[in-house]
Amino acid sequence: MKKNDTMGYVVYGLMLAVALVVALVFVRPIMNEATPSDLPLINYVYVLVLVAGGILVTSALLELGHLIGAKIGHYSIDQWTVLGLGVKRQKNGKMKFTFSDFDGLTGGTVIVPLDLKKSNPRPYIYMPFVFFLLEVIGSVVLIALGRTSVTGMPLALQLAGILLLTVSGMIYLYDIFPAALDGTNDGYLMTVLNSKANVEAYNDLLLKQHQIAFSEKVSGVQIYEKVTDFTAAINSIPFYEALGKGDYLSALDINEKIILSKGQVSSNLYQEAIAEKTALSFLTKPLEKAKQSFIDLPLESKKHIAELGTIVAVRAYVLVSGLAEESVIETEAALEKAERGFNKLPKDRVATEKKLLAISLEKVIAAHPDWDLSAYDYLRQAEKPAEAPKDEPKKPEDK
Repeated sequence: MKKNDTMGYVVYGLMLAVALVVALVFVRPIMNEATPSDLPLINYVYVLVLVAGGILVTSALLELGHLIGAKIGHYSIDQWTVLGLGVKRQKNGKMKFTFSDFDGLTGGTVIVPLDLKKSNPRPYIYMPFVFFLLEVIGSVVLIALGRTSVTGMPLALQLAGILLLTVSGMIYLYDIFPAALDGTNDGYLMTVLNSKANVEAYNDLLLKQHQIAFSEKVSGVQIYEKVTDFTAAINSIPFYEALGKGDYLSALDINEKIILSKGQVSSNLYQEAIAEKTALSFLTKPLEKAKQSFIDLPLESKKHIAELGTIVAVRAYVLVSGLAEESVIETEAALEKAERGFNKLPKDRVATEKKLLAISLEKVIAAHPDWDLSAYDYLRQAEKPAEAPKDEPKKPEDK
C-alpha cells in the first residue's frame, strides 16, 4: 500500500486545528475560572496528565479493538504494540514483550490470515470504533457529572471529560480518514476492502509479509495483471526479486502493469511507477531514447520525480540530472535525499535499492568523470564487491 505523506500532513493540520479550538473555547475558560481547590495538582500539570492519560487509554483501546476484531475475523497476531511497547512473535513461535517500531499513529497490530479466502478483515477495521463509542459515552458522563456539581469537583471532571473526548477524537480522526496516510489507518482500508478480490489480495499480502519477516519461503507469488494498490504490493515482491537479480526487463514488465491500470490505482502509486520506469529506462535503453522518454513525460510526472519524496524518485532524478540535463548541482541535490529515501523502505528492500542507486551513480560518473562527486562515495559501496581477504603468510611450522 502506497502511503501518502502529504495527506498525512493535512490530517495533522486538522488535528491541530481541533486542539486549538478546544483549548481556546473550552479549556481556557475553565482554567481561568478554576481555583487551586478546584483542580488536583497545579492546573497545567493536571491538563498534561489528562492529555497523556487520554493518549494512552485511546491508543490501548484502539489496538485492543484491532486485536479482538482480528480474532473475530480469523487472523493470528504477529505483533501488538501500543506506543512502542507490546508483544511480538519470535521465530520460534513464542510471543515476547518488546519495544518495537509500529506502522500507525500510536500503535499497530500485525495480523496474518488463517485462511486466504475465509479470513475477513472487516471486524479488524470496525471493532476499534466500538471502543471509541465507549470513550465518547465515558467523556459525556464525566462532563455531565461535572456540571451537576454532585462530586465537589465540577471543573476537574468537566476538564477530564473534554480532554478525553478531544484526544480520542483526534486519534480516531487520523484512523478513520479515508485515504492512505503516512501510517496505516482503518479509513483507507474501508475504502479499498469493498470487494472479495481486494480482500483476498489483502490477505495474500499479509501472508507474504509474514513469510518475508520470518525468512520463510514466499508461497505461490502471483503476478496480477489488473492492479490495485493491494495487488501492486503483491506484485512488488517478484518485482524486487527481478531487480535484485539485475533482470530489469522483467521488472519493467511488472511495473508496466501498474501504469496500464491507471484508473484502478492511487495517483501516488501511478506516479511512482512512472518514476521507476524512467529510472530503469536509463539503465536499459540507448541514452537518446531514455532522454526522449523523459522529455515526453507529462508535467505531473516530472514534478513527482523532482520532489524526491522516495528513493525511486531519487534514482530517477540522479539519472535524469546526470545524463539528460547534465547538471551536477541537481544530481547532488538528489543524492542528498538518498538516506531519507532508504529510511522509508521496508528493511528487506534496502540492499536492492542501495545497489540500484550505486549503479545509477556509477553510470553518471562514467559519463562525467570531471564531476567531483566524491562526497557520495559511500553510496557507491553497494555496487563494489567485497574485497577478498588476503591469505596470511604461513608460519614456518605450517609449511
